[in-house]
Amino acid sequence: MTRLAALMLLTALPFVPLLGRAGDIGDAANLTGLGGALCLWWQVLLGIRQVSERLSDDRLAVVALHRWLGGCGAFLVLLHPLLEMISLQQDLAYLAELDFTWVESTYTSLGRIALGLFLLLWLSSTLLRAAVRHRLWRFVHYVSYPLAGLVLLHAWGVGSYLAELPWLRAYWLGLAAVLALAVAWRAAVPLWTHRYRLAAAEALSPTVTEYTLAPAGRGRARGRGLRPPRPGQFCYLRLRAFSRAHPFSVVRQGEDGRLTFAVKSAGPFTARLARLAPGAVLRLDGPYGTFTREAHEDDRPAVLVAGGIGVTPFVDLVRRHAGPHMTLRHLVSSPAEAVYREELRDRLGPRYEDAFPRDLPLDRRARYFVCGSPGFIAATTARLRTRGVPREQVFTEQFDC
Repeated sequence: MTRLAALMLLTALPFVPLLGRAGDIGDAANLTGLGGALCLWWQVLLGIRQVSERLSDDRLAVVALHRWLGGCGAFLVLLHPLLEMISLQQDLAYLAELDFTWVESTYTSLGRIALGLFLLLWLSSTLLRAAVRHRLWRFVHYVSYPLAGLVLLHAWGVGSYLAELPWLRAYWLGLAAVLALAVAWRAAVPLWTHRYRLAAAEALSPTVTEYTLAPAGRGRARGRGLRPPRPGQFCYLRLRAFSRAHPFSVVRQGEDGRLTFAVKSAGPFTARLARLAPGAVLRLDGPYGTFTREAHEDDRPAVLVAGGIGVTPFVDLVRRHAGPHMTLRHLVSSPAEAVYREELRDRLGPRYEDAFPRDLPLDRRARYFVCGSPGFIAATTARLRTRGVPREQVFTEQFDC
């Protein structure tokens, strides 16, 4: 995170000299607008996993930072038009009026459209998050791309500091170019994702199947594919280059580059995956994640809490790093979800339980790693917090189709 923090500070430095120029509400409105735009710029960049993964290997910290930037951006983006309205002595209608009849009003209207898109994004991520399905929320989140573009265009056209300072205008153009390249990269990722062939499919239970994929094409010729995943990491699988990607945790990796995933039958994607014949080609992107990294960095107690198929991020972790400091609690709603039970029990002994206790045994030194559905994670983390476990000792990864 040190490298990422340094980059963020570096991008904010050109705005520091402007703080001494603020003398009235109009100047304050300009500064809040520029600050909000920079927050949104970073939020969009960190929301592109191919970018954020290269800036920091601490995914949980990046996700937390992404959310924090969203909060800061929300405050500044909402404050900016209010200050402009007060500075120009306008009423609330000023915030919604669209006028494309001349150049300045067009740029101002772009800002108002951006404000509307931002409100849609903010509401779907906060007040309405519990009522919005994950897929709909994900599609609404794509609004952040045109939103950031509209904000940059709005400031370019009517920002007084940008008009007065050529060097700041050039810097703003550079920010816009970097954002455009990052979004283009994100859109083109499916073109160069790794090609794998389905080598084997084995039913672990009536609802869970283990798929083994082998590198195809150049990866096969060189005996490699994706870079080796670390315990707890996941990859995104696609059936075709531009089809929707779905994340699945790696439960085994072979020396020949083969990767194995355990997939629960749940939805159209897994149904299509189950119909694939051996030799079928899939696209893989990753690996990403590693929310379990702290579970094996030292001998501090680590409690792994899994809901159903949420046990998959822990399988490779237990195989490689099981020790007396590690325990696993696996809640299963039916025997069909108790996959890897015998192997995990053999490795962990009495430190593996597939019956979830009413109250988790509390160890104030322990770190808790929780994986499962959003509802399972919400209930488990609430229980831990109620029992006094600090927020910084709880790490989560949710499955949501």
